[in-house]
Amino acid sequence: MTGGRLEADVVVVGAGSVGSMACWQLASRGLRVIGVDRFSIPGPFSAYAGESRIFRKVYVEGGHYTPLLQRAQDLWRELEKISGTRLLNTTGAVTIYDEHNPRLASLLAAAHEHGLDSRLLRGDEARNTYPEHLIRDTDVTVFDPEGGYLSSEKAVTAALMEATRLGVTFLGGRKAHSVETYDDRYIVRTEHEEIIASRVIISQGNGAGAVCKELGVHLSVLPQVLTWFPIADRSAFSRADLPVFLRRAEEAGRSDDVQFYGFPSADGWTVKAVASVFLDEVESMEKPPTWDASHLDSIRAWVREFIPGLIPEPVRVATCADGYLPDHTGALGTVPGMDGVVVAVGFSGHGFKMASALGAVAADLVLDGTTATDVGFMNPARFLGPDARLTSLALS
Repeated sequence: MTGGRLEADVVVVGAGSVGSMACWQLASRGLRVIGVDRFSIPGPFSAYAGESRIFRKVYVEGGHYTPLLQRAQDLWRELEKISGTRLLNTTGAVTIYDEHNPRLASLLAAAHEHGLDSRLLRGDEARNTYPEHLIRDTDVTVFDPEGGYLSSEKAVTAALMEATRLGVTFLGGRKAHSVETYDDRYIVRTEHEEIIASRVIISQGNGAGAVCKELGVHLSVLPQVLTWFPIADRSAFSRADLPVFLRRAEEAGRSDDVQFYGFPSADGWTVKAVASVFLDEVESMEKPPTWDASHLDSIRAWVREFIPGLIPEPVRVATCADGYLPDHTGALGTVPGMDGVVVAVGFSGHGFKMASALGAVAADLVLDGTTATDVGFMNPARFLGPDARLTSLALS
């Protein structure tokens, strides 16, 4: 240890997707904050890498996410005003399912239960509306007009810059090893210093394996290959209102289950289209995994079949990794036995769209012990026994 002992009101361990937002929110409420991250801040190996992430309001994962999504949408707009940067691009989002897909009913229910606007099309009407896609007679399209995409790297950087302006101290390039009780406060030990604070937020993203183990659950770190394809038919992609898309096809007779998603062109000549296909689980992104040509087989085949206006050979490839919990639901809440410590981890590949709200909820919980946004379904205590009480947490 070389940095001695520091003090703050709140320590945020992990300054990525959620941690950057928590730092911004805490600083805006007048707190002295120190943010710590194992990578540079911002960094190239965090879960937000790769230019963009989809935003949806009509959410197949369930209408119980709607309050979080609404708060996130409001906070993204607030951060845009503060930063003077466009972050949330409302292009609309179209989901394309085969007509017998069981997820279709869940998607429509999520819209109906919360009074969200949506539009269902099929056949020639769908083909005329979405000419960039191959729409079969057995396909159903559902349009979410409030959907779109977030410029993920810009958004994190905007939050970090505003947090810095408000006085947050960021310490990059160091691991946090543990958080322990220290009289009536907590001490976070890193490889360089000890930081004493009355409150701690743990938002380590794909580096949260150790803390998840402490919470009684395994975090699977799954790298994904991101791909960008050149536009061949510019007429099919020239519309200003081209929506993001998600496509699944699981009908009988296919040798594969189609699962991919994509974005309108950000650079004018390519489209980001990404298969929901993952590399083998890794322990950490500190040594970024390698991929080979076979990892592109599925997305190339699906682009060739379903988006004929693209050249089905990617010209750009990148990797990112998310941390997945077994129930694909994040852990967001106070650690049992440690009233001043909140975890916000394991969002299983669908957390970035809500990251601004997740950071704000973590700030609510660490300051007030409660939040007006319903996140009870994410309670991290669900993985521990009902009487569990922790007094320290390993972080690496």
